[in-house]
Amino acid sequence: MAEKMGEGEPVLGLVLMCSGWSRRFGRNKLMEELGGKPMSAYIFQTLSSLLFSQAGSGAHSEAVGSGLSPSRERGGVSFDIPLVVTRFPELRRLAERFCFRVIMHNDPEQSDTIRHALSSGPASRWDGAMFLAGDQPMLSERSLLRLASSFSLFPDKVSRLSFNGEAGNPVIFPKKYFPELKNLTGDHGGGVILKNGLIRPEEILLVQAEREFELWDVDTEDGIRRIEQVLRLRYG
Repeated sequence: MAEKMGEGEPVLGLVLMCSGWSRRFGRNKLMEELGGKPMSAYIFQTLSSLLFSQAGSGAHSEAVGSGLSPSRERGGVSFDIPLVVTRFPELRRLAERFCFRVIMHNDPEQSDTIRHALSSGPASRWDGAMFLAGDQPMLSERSLLRLASSFSLFPDKVSRLSFNGEAGNPVIFPKKYFPELKNLTGDHGGGVILKNGLIRPEEILLVQAEREFELWDVDTEDGIRRIEQVLRLRYG
């Protein structure tokens, strides 16, 4: 079993990649209404709940406003405040409502989004980074805690959310892979270094999600309708 980095809990960065052009969707899908609110608001709310105990300090935005500190008892890691990397002012405004950090940029590629995140001031203290997309609205707090727990136990390995052996997103990369991620070029994300042999298969841990639909992302109108069906079944 891998040793924890340094003293105490490893610090885990939470990077929300919200810069995509949604070309297949035809408009900014992250602000598309889903169940009465923007699609990206779902993962924002889940991360807010992840950082702060609802029973104790309430949502993240409420706790920041009252001067409370993040919980360090969740998943065996110390979560940093989520960092939203985007080109869209409407995403910045939404992130600010949740008191998340924001990096604005106009660079064209997915690799630029990763580089901006890992070159930021907060990233210098991270022992690992969880990369999340704004178009997975059904991700649950419980599944993200499982992913964080995997990283806590094995902080030198990649932890990847999956379902029945089928790998998906989010993914946690340890700090030792930050240089490779920052050197990515073009419209490529971390999946490139997961597939190009740089990381051996035994260094990638698959973490079972609570439910298969948590791994669904939205690229088309059909994707919206599929998730709306799940929302109706779950919440009426």
